Amino acid sequence: MATANPDNFIPVKQSSLIEERVITLYRGIPLSVGVTLILELLLSFSQWEIIGRGDLILWNILMMCAIVLRTVNWFFWRNTHSNLSARYWLTSFRFGALLAGAMWGSASYFMFASFNPTYQALLAFTLAGVASGSLVTLAIDKISAVGFVTLAIVPLSVRLHAEHGQIAMSMSVMVALFITFVLTASARARKQLEDTFSQNSRLIEWGNERLQQQPISKAISQAQTLFIADDGENKAFEHLLQSTLDLTASPFGFIAEVHYSDEKKPYLNMVALTNIAWDKASKAAYADFKTHGMKFTNLNTLFGAALTSGKPIISNNPATDMRAGGTPKGHPPITSFIGIPIYNNTKQVAMLALANKERGYTENHIESLQPITNLIVQFLIATAHRRQHIVDKENIKQQARHTQAILDGAFDGIITLNEQEIITSFNHAAEVIFGYSADQIIGNSVRKLISPKSYPEQNLAKEISNTGETDQAPKDILGIGQDLIGVRKNGKEFEMELALSTITNDGKLAYVGVIRDINDRKHTDKLKNEFIATVSHELRTPLTSISASLAIIESGTLGALPEKISNLIHIAKQNAMRLQNLINDLLDMDKLLSNKIDFEFKKFDALAMVEKTIKENNYIAEKHHIKFQIGSAENNCYILADEVRTQQVLTNLFSNAAKFSSAHSTVDISITSNDKYIKILVTDYGTGISPEFKSAIFGRFSQADSSSKRQRDGSGIGLAISKELIEKMGGKIGFSSSLGLGSCFYFELPVANN
Repeated sequence: MATANPDNFIPVKQSSLIEERVITLYRGIPLSVGVTLILELLLSFSQWEIIGRGDLILWNILMMCAIVLRTVNWFFWRNTHSNLSARYWLTSFRFGALLAGAMWGSASYFMFASFNPTYQALLAFTLAGVASGSLVTLAIDKISAVGFVTLAIVPLSVRLHAEHGQIAMSMSVMVALFITFVLTASARARKQLEDTFSQNSRLIEWGNERLQQQPISKAISQAQTLFIADDGENKAFEHLLQSTLDLTASPFGFIAEVHYSDEKKPYLNMVALTNIAWDKASKAAYADFKTHGMKFTNLNTLFGAALTSGKPIISNNPATDMRAGGTPKGHPPITSFIGIPIYNNTKQVAMLALANKERGYTENHIESLQPITNLIVQFLIATAHRRQHIVDKENIKQQARHTQAILDGAFDGIITLNEQEIITSFNHAAEVIFGYSADQIIGNSVRKLISPKSYPEQNLAKEISNTGETDQAPKDILGIGQDLIGVRKNGKEFEMELALSTITNDGKLAYVGVIRDINDRKHTDKLKNEFIATVSHELRTPLTSISASLAIIESGTLGALPEKISNLIHIAKQNAMRLQNLINDLLDMDKLLSNKIDFEFKKFDALAMVEKTIKENNYIAEKHHIKFQIGSAENNCYILADEVRTQQVLTNLFSNAAKFSSAHSTVDISITSNDKYIKILVTDYGTGISPEFKSAIFGRFSQADSSSKRQRDGSGIGLAISKELIEKMGGKIGFSSSLGLGSCFYFELPVANN
């Protein structure tokens, strides 16, 4: 892999501040030496005729020695400066600068014209010029600059004062000003040098960082591309590990997730691992890792120390490291190791480990590898999301298969519709009922399955919006089963029951329909009703004759009867009356179901009707040893309904209340009203109704005790008839009951307008 190795990366060398100062100072030596020669010749020529030539020659010899020494020093610095420290070369330069200053200062003794102020002034200004010019190359080093100026000018000032020269005072002031100027210039030059050096250092450091990050950035980019392109995340982790090994010049390494055992002990699950196999067993283990993964549970190791401590571990001599647990027989020796725990917030989620770098590892590797460890965290988070997505997707598929299996196994047809009444699903039972396969019917309107004779004019969504109900559709469309005429694929019509309920799918209204073929049931019900009606009509006339005959015999008109025979006649008459009442109930139910019963709606007083019904049913109260009483009643409660049928309903409620009341108890009747309805309540304090029977209380032939040994008589259709009568008169009927505390049956009928 052609990835750059940061350990082989040669950064731009960043020199120290003292090195920069030495370079600047030594670069100024050639200019300083050249100017010194010129000034030396000019000064010697001007003083040749004024002072002793021996002194002048001696001074020139000394100056030439100083120049030669400085030139030799410069030459050696230029060719061998890397062999010695910058501090040495700075000290050597300072020595040369002080020597040059001393040589210029000696001119005040060798070339001083004590008898001529003009030449004294010439010498003074020459030395002042030399000192000023030296500031160009010496200012950045305060010791060199101050030492040179002091040694060059102070001796002349002392000589002028000693000789009482005319310019002594001026020269003293000039010396002070020069030294002050030198100090100021040196400080400024050093500050500028330091600022420039600091800026250059930052630029060099930034450039080195950018250059060093380039291979890491490239490795990260390649790993990200591979991770995105490949659903199998292991390839991305393997690429990232190999890139990290190349970057750090490490032969071995691994990337592992941190898991926890049932005992809450941490262990490592490898996601990328260097092939470090050394024998057949280890080769087989590595091959198995590629398919089934590998766990490291031994914590008596260097990576175990990093895992348990939660801190990076660096060991550049594992053989003597007490934290290392050794290696298996035949395992390549570990010469250096670094283990870096990786965190997601405060949770340790992974580890990066590298081994056998030739020169070992340092703390810098931990910092430089931080982008790699950050990427590992991102990969693990994304991998966890991928795995959870796969699990969720599979769960959804299993749930869908399970749901479809239930739907296909249902005996009833189940379909779903969208808001536009388009069929979106069709189970197997629906296929059997209608003759269409799911593929043939899905996408079609549900109207294709229902005859126009029984379908509502508006669509379901419109029907619901018109009623103002969003969570429950109109009673005649949704909620309960509705009898409709269906159409099979062959065009044949049949009777069916359709029950719809609403659901929300992605915020949109949809429907679930349960369909049942009721052709056979309807036919059976028709035969049953016809049989009941026929039998009832056929039995009614003879039963009437039997009852009348028994009544005549019981009355004694035909003569007195013995007591035993009289009792038998009475029992026969009572049972004949029971049969006659049952037949009347059956005929009423038949008329209600076939809508053949007529109602005479009129206005009547609710209280008067209740009082009249109580009187007519006193025999029931006496039979069961109870008492009917009006507990509370509002005045002026007028009902608009059929009074006879209302009395029939109330009689049924009285009969039920009496049968289920305790002996010597009362049955309370109350009358209330509101703007729309008059409500009549019949409350008993008997056994109450069991919870499992409440849902069937208004069903036909429904009895709480339906066994052959039941203690209470009755056909079980009185409440069913009452419900049909009340609803056909525009009212409602209901009840409330608590087992062991009694029941309250009530019905509401419309208020009669004045």
